[in-house]
Amino acid sequence: MLMTKIEIQSQQNFTSIGSAGVLMFLGGPLLSAFGYHSVVQAALLEFPGDTSGYWILVWLGAIAFQVGCVFMLVGRTYDHQVVVRSEQATAKKDELEWA
Repeated sequence: MLMTKIEIQSQQNFTSIGSAGVLMFLGGPLLSAFGYHSVVQAALLEFPGDTSGYWILVWLGAIAFQVGCVFMLVGRTYDHQVVVRSEQATAKKDELEWA
């Protein structure tokens, strides 16, 4: 009785778009946190100034995070290696009766 074993090894890599997505995925929340922290600090002042620039940072960070998620999904490549091996198997008496 001939047995065939199939081994598949897969590897995933990021392209340049995927790497940019990772950077935006990690950097977006940090940018938003910096902007929001600046808004809170300005609100604690007795005479707060204009915070519209900080709110723009918050929104840019949120958009960068979402675009980064999409870029990480799109910017991938997959490599597959398939190895097929045929081996002679020794069958037991019970297995031969079923054949």
